[in-house]
Formats: sequence, structure tokens, C-alpha cells
Amino acid sequence: MPNKLQALLPRVQLSTTTESRIQVALALLWAVLHTVLFFKYGVRTTDDSREYLTYAHSIAGEFHFANNYYIKYLGYPLFLALLFKLGLGLKGVIVVQTLLSGIATIYFYRTTKLLAGNALAPALATFLLIIWYDLQLFHAFLMTESLYISLLMFGFYIVVKAGSLRQSLWALPVLLYVALVRPNGFIAVVAYMAYVITVVYIGAPTRRARRLLVLAVITVPLAAILVVDQYLLQSFTVVETYEKGEVIYLYKGLLVHSDKPIIMPPANASPLTKLYVFVRDNTSYFFRMSALRFLLFWGNVKPFFSFFHNALIILLLYPMYFFGAKALLRNHTALPVRMFGVLLVLQQAFITTITSENETGRFLMSVVFVVFAFGAAGVSWQLETWRSKPGD
Repeated sequence: MPNKLQALLPRVQLSTTTESRIQVALALLWAVLHTVLFFKYGVRTTDDSREYLTYAHSIAGEFHFANNYYIKYLGYPLFLALLFKLGLGLKGVIVVQTLLSGIATIYFYRTTKLLAGNALAPALATFLLIIWYDLQLFHAFLMTESLYISLLMFGFYIVVKAGSLRQSLWALPVLLYVALVRPNGFIAVVAYMAYVITVVYIGAPTRRARRLLVLAVITVPLAAILVVDQYLLQSFTVVETYEKGEVIYLYKGLLVHSDKPIIMPPANASPLTKLYVFVRDNTSYFFRMSALRFLLFWGNVKPFFSFFHNALIILLLYPMYFFGAKALLRNHTALPVRMFGVLLVLQQAFITTITSENETGRFLMSVVFVVFAFGAAGVSWQLETWRSKPGD
């Protein structure tokens, strides 16, 4: 690489003064953005918000836990109930969950610095996280997303920082609470189990111990599937959305059509049984629809987004995929940590693929911080490689 080009490349290792200035700039950017969001939107709600609020007031006033669909979102009404007991109103809730997201952003910066081993990667990753408007907007809503994402980021930090399996156990209470905030929060616990299994496998003293561990790897997912099928998915319409041909939930502008009558599974079957029967009887239709959902999840662009919106997604997110994949293939980061991050994102991708994509792209938004962390690390390592090459 020519010396002139090398001189133009940013230094991967930043001085303490430069890093401090960047941190201040990022903090100001975050503060300005959320001040604007708060005064522009105040408290934003959805249909689900009313149910969360009703549930939270029931817990705060009578300590009553309703046995309905929203029991699977118990973590968020509990969070709301605590804030109500402290005397906060709805605006106070938005302020608290926004401040939590700010603290989570600080720990995300630290997480990326631990992953990359330099100061450039966390600066880039945190900048992307802050300017990702689709993600930051969730903090202005009375929805599970804000708390869910913040807790995931806290858990990710603990796992990355842990110097031993014992230290990583501090992440377990956080990740278990994540599983209470949203039904698909179980992906955090499964990702942590993969982390633990990888640590134990690497440290296993004998082949027999590794074989027993492989048996556990086979058994645990089967048990997890049973829990998901019999409990977590019971209130969800997994295959029912396929009958409508909707790739994006409730969006009629992008439909998949079948050239044959669609055969629906028995109504009284369990969710995963329904899925198996539907795939068996409508194989081509299922895979065409799933392929589109898969692409929309990763691509994140939407036909109803503006040209500018989609262009930003392509220009900023797609390079993060590329450099993140390169980073994962290197041994710069411990394998158990890579397993945790990869499993977290892949599980979310799988769930979206077999259910439906959301019009806001919020399913990717809940785990996009993992993409930014590894992607920024990959960018910094690539710059380091280019800078270290002798001039041509």
C-alpha cells in the first residue's frame, strides 16, 4: 500500500486525550438525540402498551398477576410496576428506560473495546448504535424493546468481560430476566448455554468428558424445543400468518401467492407440530415465504422506507456484516464469546424466518448491537493490517 494512503488511514490506537474527546462527543450526540425524541414524542404507545400498563397497575396495586397472554411479557409490567410504586408517571418511565439505554450504551462501548483491543472500534460501533434512529426510537415507547435491548447489552458486556466461567455467571440473572421481558428472550439463555458448553468443551480433560458434553448438547436443545412448543409459542400464530401470504406482518404490499390450495394443519395441534405439518404439505410455498423473510431480516430494507432510509441501511449495515464475519473468523476473540454473539443473532434470524418480519425491522434491531460490535472490531483490525503493511 502506498505510504501516502497509509498516512491517511486513521490510527487504530488512539491517545487518551483523543479517546476522551470522542467519548464526550458521543455522549453529547446521545443526549441531544434523546432530548429531541423526548420533547418531540413524549410518551408513545401502541395497542400492547395498554395491556402492559393494566398489568403493571394490577401488580403495583394488588400484587395480582393475570394468567393470560401477557404473562409471557411479565418482566416489563414488573419493571413498570416498580417505577409506579416509586411514584413515577408515564413520562418518568420513558426517562428511566432512556437513561438505562444510555448506561447500556456506555457498557456497549466498553464491550467493543474489550472485543477489539483498541479505541477506534468502540468509537465506530457506538456512533452507529446512537445514530441508528430505528433502534433509538424504541426508547420513547412504552414497549418491551427498550428494556429488552438494554438488558441484552448489559448481559453481553458481562460475558465479554468475564475472565472465567465463574465470573460469567453474573450474566445469568440478567439474561434470565431478559427471558421474562419477551417470549423470544429465551434466545439469551440459549446463547449463554452455548457459551458455557464451549468453555467446558475447550477445558474438558478427556475425550470421554467431551463425548458426554456432546450428549448434553443434543439433549438440552430438545428440552428447550419442548418448552418453546408447549409454553412460549402457545399464544402465537406461527403458521396462521402463512395462510395470508404476508411476508411482513399486516403488510399487504408484499405477498407470496401459492399456485395450489394451501393446506392448513389441525387447529388443536401444538405450534411446532403445526409448523411441521404445514411445511410437509406446502413445502414450496413455505420455503419461498421463509426465504423472503430471511432476506428482509438481514437486509432490513423495506419497500415502504424512503430511498434515503434504505440507502443508509445498505451503506452502514452491510459493511458491518462483511467485517463482522471477517472478525468472527479470526481468533482475536475467545471462541465462547463468539458463540454467544453468533447464537444470539442467528436465533433471532431463525425466529423471524419461521414467523414473520415486522414492518419496523425491530427483530433485527434487538440484536443489531452484536453486528456493530463485531463489525467495528473487524474494521479496526483491517485498518491495522493495512497500516502495518510496508509501503509499495
